[in-house]
Amino acid sequence: MGLLQAISPNVSNPFGYENCDQEQIHLLGHIQSHGILIGINELDLTIAQISDNTIEFFNIPASSLIEQPLSILFPEPQIDILVSFLSRKDLEIFNPTKITIQIEQNKYLFQGIMHRSDGLLILELEPLPTDSDSSLSFYHLAKSAAANVRQAKDFAEMSGLLVQEIRKITQCDRVMIYRFEPDNSGIVIAEAKDEQIESFLGLHFLADDIPELARKLYYKNWLRQIVDVNSHPVPIVPLNNPITQEPIDLSFSTLRSVSPIHIKYLQKMGVSASFSISLISAGKGLARK
Repeated sequence: MGLLQAISPNVSNPFGYENCDQEQIHLLGHIQSHGILIGINELDLTIAQISDNTIEFFNIPASSLIEQPLSILFPEPQIDILVSFLSRKDLEIFNPTKITIQIEQNKYLFQGIMHRSDGLLILELEPLPTDSDSSLSFYHLAKSAAANVRQAKDFAEMSGLLVQEIRKITQCDRVMIYRFEPDNSGIVIAEAKDEQIESFLGLHFLADDIPELARKLYYKNWLRQIVDVNSHPVPIVPLNNPITQEPIDLSFSTLRSVSPIHIKYLQKMGVSASFSISLISAGKGLARK
Protein backbone atom coordinates (compact mmCIF):
# COMPACT_ATOMS: atom_id res chain seq x y z
CA MET A 1 0.00 0.00 0.00
CA GLY A 2 1.63 3.20 -1.16
CA LEU A 3 2.37 6.30 0.88
CA LEU A 4 0.76 9.49 -0.35
CA GLN A 5 0.39 12.77 1.49
CA ALA A 6 -2.85 14.08 -0.06
CA ILE A 7 -6.00 12.84 -1.74
CA SER A 8 -6.93 15.86 -3.82
CA PRO A 9 -4.73 17.89 -6.19
CA ASN A 10 -6.76 21.02 -5.58
CA VAL A 11 -7.16 21.08 -1.80
CA SER A 12 -4.44 22.08 0.65
CA ASN A 13 -4.45 20.29 4.02
CA PRO A 14 -7.85 18.66 3.33
CA PHE A 15 -8.25 17.18 6.80
CA GLY A 16 -7.76 20.48 8.59
CA TYR A 17 -4.44 19.75 10.35
CA GLU A 18 -2.82 23.09 11.00
CA ASN A 19 0.83 23.91 11.73
CA CYS A 20 2.08 20.47 10.65
CA ASP A 21 5.05 22.25 9.05
CA GLN A 22 6.22 23.26 12.54
CA GLU A 23 6.15 19.76 14.02
CA GLN A 24 9.61 18.50 15.08
CA ILE A 25 9.03 14.96 13.85
CA HIS A 26 12.66 13.92 14.42
CA LEU A 27 12.34 14.75 18.15
CA LEU A 28 9.12 12.91 19.01
CA GLY A 29 10.91 10.58 21.43
CA HIS A 30 9.00 7.47 20.34
CA ILE A 31 9.53 4.52 18.01
CA GLN A 32 7.21 2.10 16.23
CA SER A 33 6.29 -0.91 18.32
CA HIS A 34 7.62 -3.72 16.10
CA GLY A 35 11.25 -3.12 17.11
CA ILE A 36 13.57 -2.04 19.91
CA LEU A 37 15.88 0.97 20.07
CA ILE A 38 18.96 1.00 22.31
CA GLY A 39 21.12 4.08 22.86
CA ILE A 40 24.61 2.97 23.89
CA ASN A 41 27.22 5.13 25.59
CA GLU A 42 30.35 4.28 23.63
CA LEU A 43 32.70 5.42 26.42
CA ASP A 44 31.69 2.78 28.95
CA LEU A 45 29.45 0.48 26.85
CA THR A 46 26.38 1.01 28.99
CA ILE A 47 22.75 1.44 28.01
CA ALA A 48 21.91 5.14 28.11
CA GLN A 49 18.43 5.00 26.57
CA ILE A 50 16.09 2.25 25.49
CA SER A 51 12.58 1.89 24.11
CA ASP A 52 9.94 1.09 26.69
CA ASN A 53 8.83 -2.21 25.14
CA THR A 54 11.48 -4.64 26.38
CA ILE A 55 8.90 -6.18 28.67
CA GLU A 56 7.03 -7.42 25.58
CA PHE A 57 10.16 -8.87 23.96
CA PHE A 58 12.17 -10.14 26.95
CA ASN A 59 9.90 -9.81 30.00
CA ILE A 60 12.33 -7.23 31.39
CA PRO A 61 11.20 -3.66 32.17
CA ALA A 62 13.13 -0.99 30.28
CA SER A 63 13.78 1.04 33.44
CA SER A 64 15.85 -1.79 34.91
CA LEU A 65 18.22 -1.72 31.91
CA ILE A 66 19.21 1.95 32.07
CA GLU A 67 22.92 2.47 32.90
CA GLN A 68 23.49 -1.29 32.84
CA PRO A 69 26.43 -2.85 30.93
CA LEU A 70 25.72 -4.41 27.56
CA SER A 71 26.31 -7.84 29.07
CA ILE A 72 22.83 -7.66 30.59
CA LEU A 73 21.44 -8.23 27.09
CA PHE A 74 24.27 -9.36 24.82
CA PRO A 75 26.53 -12.44 25.00
CA GLU A 76 30.24 -11.72 25.09
CA PRO A 77 30.92 -12.69 21.44
CA GLN A 78 28.21 -10.26 20.32
CA ILE A 79 29.69 -7.46 22.44
CA ASP A 80 33.10 -8.09 20.85
CA ILE A 81 31.53 -7.71 17.41
CA LEU A 82 29.80 -4.47 18.40
CA VAL A 83 33.07 -3.10 19.80
CA SER A 84 34.83 -3.91 16.53
CA PHE A 85 32.15 -1.92 14.70
CA LEU A 86 32.71 1.08 16.96
CA SER A 87 36.27 1.49 15.72
CA ARG A 88 34.93 2.48 12.32
CA LYS A 89 33.62 5.95 11.60
CA ASP A 90 31.24 4.76 8.90
CA LEU A 91 28.81 2.35 10.54
CA GLU A 92 26.66 2.18 7.43
CA ILE A 93 28.93 -0.44 5.87
CA PHE A 94 27.82 -2.91 8.55
CA ASN A 95 24.07 -2.35 8.09
CA PRO A 96 22.07 -4.48 8.35
CA THR A 97 23.74 -7.00 10.64
CA LYS A 98 22.53 -10.01 12.57
CA ILE A 99 22.36 -9.33 16.31
CA THR A 100 22.00 -11.90 19.08
CA ILE A 101 20.49 -11.07 22.46
CA GLN A 102 20.78 -13.65 25.20
CA ILE A 103 18.94 -13.55 28.52
CA GLU A 104 19.83 -16.52 30.68
CA GLN A 105 19.29 -19.49 28.34
CA ASN A 106 17.01 -17.70 25.91
CA LYS A 107 18.43 -16.40 22.64
CA TYR A 108 16.73 -13.89 20.36
CA LEU A 109 17.81 -13.08 16.82
CA PHE A 110 17.35 -9.60 15.36
CA GLN A 111 18.30 -7.58 12.34
CA GLY A 112 20.32 -4.64 13.60
CA ILE A 113 20.74 -1.16 12.11
CA MET A 114 23.30 1.23 13.62
CA HIS A 115 24.01 4.94 13.47
CA ARG A 116 25.39 7.63 15.76
CA SER A 117 23.35 10.46 17.23
CA ASP A 118 24.67 13.17 19.58
CA GLY A 119 27.33 11.01 21.21
CA LEU A 120 25.36 7.77 21.39
CA LEU A 121 25.49 4.63 19.28
CA ILE A 122 21.89 3.98 18.27
CA LEU A 123 21.17 0.29 17.73
CA GLU A 124 17.76 -0.53 16.28
CA LEU A 125 16.55 -4.11 16.39
CA GLU A 126 13.80 -5.86 14.45
CA PRO A 127 13.06 -9.58 14.96
CA LEU A 128 14.37 -11.80 12.21
CA PRO A 129 11.83 -14.08 10.51
CA THR A 130 12.00 -17.73 11.49
CA ASP A 131 11.64 -18.72 7.83
CA SER A 132 15.21 -19.33 6.72
CA ASP A 133 14.18 -19.30 3.07
CA SER A 134 12.78 -15.75 3.19
CA SER A 135 16.12 -14.00 2.64
CA LEU A 136 16.97 -16.29 -0.27
CA SER A 137 13.57 -15.66 -1.82
CA PHE A 138 14.06 -11.91 -1.48
CA TYR A 139 17.51 -12.19 -3.10
CA HIS A 140 16.07 -13.90 -6.17
CA LEU A 141 13.21 -11.40 -6.44
CA ALA A 142 15.60 -8.45 -6.14
CA LYS A 143 18.00 -9.92 -8.71
CA SER A 144 15.16 -10.49 -11.18
CA ALA A 145 13.82 -6.98 -10.58
CA ALA A 146 17.21 -5.38 -11.22
CA ALA A 147 17.63 -7.33 -14.45
CA ASN A 148 14.19 -6.27 -15.71
CA VAL A 149 14.66 -2.58 -14.85
CA ARG A 150 18.03 -2.49 -16.63
CA GLN A 151 16.26 -3.31 -19.87
CA ALA A 152 14.34 -0.02 -19.86
CA LYS A 153 14.92 2.23 -22.87
CA ASP A 154 14.29 5.54 -21.10
CA PHE A 155 13.34 7.09 -17.76
CA ALA A 156 9.60 6.76 -18.31
CA GLU A 157 9.87 3.05 -19.08
CA MET A 158 12.28 2.54 -16.18
CA SER A 159 9.83 4.20 -13.79
CA GLY A 160 7.00 1.97 -14.97
CA LEU A 161 9.09 -1.17 -14.62
CA LEU A 162 10.40 -0.11 -11.23
CA VAL A 163 6.97 0.24 -9.62
CA GLN A 164 5.90 -3.09 -11.09
CA GLU A 165 8.95 -4.91 -9.77
CA ILE A 166 8.77 -3.31 -6.32
CA ARG A 167 5.13 -4.34 -6.07
CA LYS A 168 6.08 -7.94 -6.89
CA ILE A 169 8.61 -7.90 -4.05
CA THR A 170 6.56 -6.08 -1.42
CA GLN A 171 3.09 -7.38 -2.33
CA CYS A 172 1.75 -3.90 -1.53
CA ASP A 173 -1.64 -2.80 -2.85
CA ARG A 174 -0.08 0.26 -4.47
CA VAL A 175 3.44 1.32 -5.43
CA MET A 176 4.02 4.74 -6.96
CA ILE A 177 6.76 7.18 -7.79
CA TYR A 178 6.03 10.69 -6.58
CA ARG A 179 8.24 13.36 -8.14
CA PHE A 180 9.01 16.64 -6.41
CA GLU A 181 8.83 19.64 -8.74
CA PRO A 182 11.12 22.73 -8.40
CA ASP A 183 8.48 24.49 -6.27
CA ASN A 184 8.22 21.36 -4.01
CA SER A 185 4.79 20.45 -5.28
CA GLY A 186 4.49 16.86 -6.43
CA ILE A 187 3.15 14.64 -9.19
CA VAL A 188 2.65 10.87 -9.37
CA ILE A 189 4.61 9.83 -12.45
CA ALA A 190 4.37 6.02 -12.22
CA GLU A 191 2.08 3.57 -10.48
CA ALA A 192 1.43 -0.15 -10.08
CA LYS A 193 -1.68 -1.05 -8.11
CA ASP A 194 -4.42 -3.50 -7.34
CA GLU A 195 -7.03 -3.11 -10.06
CA GLN A 196 -9.76 -2.67 -7.45
CA ILE A 197 -8.44 0.65 -6.10
CA GLU A 198 -8.54 4.07 -7.69
CA SER A 199 -5.53 5.41 -9.56
CA PHE A 200 -3.39 8.36 -8.41
CA LEU A 201 -1.32 8.40 -11.61
CA GLY A 202 -0.86 11.93 -12.96
CA LEU A 203 -2.32 13.68 -9.92
CA HIS A 204 -0.61 16.88 -8.74
CA PHE A 205 -0.25 17.81 -5.05
CA LEU A 206 0.55 21.07 -3.30
CA ALA A 207 3.95 21.70 -1.70
CA ASP A 208 2.58 22.01 1.83
CA ASP A 209 1.19 18.46 1.69
CA ILE A 210 4.73 17.36 2.60
CA PRO A 211 6.23 19.89 5.08
CA GLU A 212 9.78 21.16 4.61
CA LEU A 213 11.16 19.24 7.61
CA ALA A 214 9.68 15.99 6.32
CA ARG A 215 11.28 16.59 2.91
CA LYS A 216 14.66 17.18 4.57
CA LEU A 217 14.37 13.91 6.47
CA TYR A 218 13.80 12.06 3.21
CA TYR A 219 17.23 13.31 2.09
CA LYS A 220 18.86 12.07 5.31
CA ASN A 221 17.10 8.73 5.61
CA TRP A 222 16.33 7.16 2.24
CA LEU A 223 14.17 4.32 3.58
CA ARG A 224 11.02 4.92 5.59
CA GLN A 225 8.66 2.16 6.70
CA ILE A 226 5.42 2.37 8.64
CA VAL A 227 4.64 -1.22 9.58
CA ASP A 228 1.25 -0.68 11.21
CA VAL A 229 -0.57 2.64 11.05
CA ASN A 230 -2.80 1.62 13.96
CA SER A 231 -0.08 0.52 16.39
CA HIS A 232 0.72 2.63 19.45
CA PRO A 233 4.11 4.42 19.51
CA VAL A 234 6.58 3.34 22.17
CA PRO A 235 8.36 5.99 24.27
CA ILE A 236 12.12 6.02 24.72
CA VAL A 237 13.34 6.13 28.33
CA PRO A 238 14.63 8.39 29.53
CA LEU A 239 13.14 10.89 27.08
CA ASN A 240 16.27 13.06 26.90
CA ASN A 241 19.68 12.00 25.69
CA PRO A 242 21.76 11.97 28.93
CA ILE A 243 24.72 13.50 27.09
CA THR A 244 22.92 16.48 25.62
CA GLN A 245 19.95 16.66 28.02
CA GLU A 246 17.81 17.20 24.93
CA PRO A 247 15.26 14.92 23.20
CA ILE A 248 17.02 12.21 21.25
CA ASP A 249 17.50 13.08 17.57
CA LEU A 250 15.96 10.27 15.48
CA SER A 251 16.60 11.79 12.06
CA PHE A 252 18.45 8.67 10.89
CA SER A 253 16.29 6.18 12.74
CA THR A 254 14.49 3.43 10.83
CA LEU A 255 12.07 2.83 13.71
CA ARG A 256 11.22 6.48 14.36
CA SER A 257 7.57 6.90 15.23
CA VAL A 258 5.19 8.68 12.92
CA SER A 259 3.68 12.12 13.33
CA PRO A 260 0.16 11.85 14.83
CA ILE A 261 -0.95 14.23 12.08
CA HIS A 262 0.40 11.93 9.40
CA ILE A 263 -1.15 8.88 11.08
CA LYS A 264 -4.60 10.49 11.00
CA TYR A 265 -4.01 11.38 7.37
CA LEU A 266 -3.17 7.78 6.45
CA GLN A 267 -6.06 6.35 8.47
CA LYS A 268 -8.54 8.58 6.66
CA MET A 269 -7.08 7.34 3.37
CA GLY A 270 -7.55 3.71 4.45
CA VAL A 271 -3.79 3.03 4.48
CA SER A 272 -2.65 0.34 6.94
CA ALA A 273 1.10 0.28 6.18
CA SER A 274 3.57 2.02 3.88
CA PHE A 275 7.15 1.92 2.66
CA SER A 276 9.01 4.84 1.07
CA ILE A 277 12.30 5.00 -0.80
CA SER A 278 13.95 8.34 -1.61
CA LEU A 279 15.31 8.63 -5.14
CA ILE A 280 17.98 11.33 -5.24
CA SER A 281 19.32 12.90 -8.44
CA ALA A 282 22.30 15.30 -8.30
CA GLY A 283 21.55 16.10 -4.68
CA LYS A 284 17.90 16.80 -5.41
CA GLY A 285 14.92 14.76 -4.35
CA LEU A 286 13.68 13.19 -7.58
CA ALA A 287 10.93 10.95 -6.35
CA ARG A 288 9.57 8.61 -3.75
CA LYS A 289 7.84 5.28 -3.98
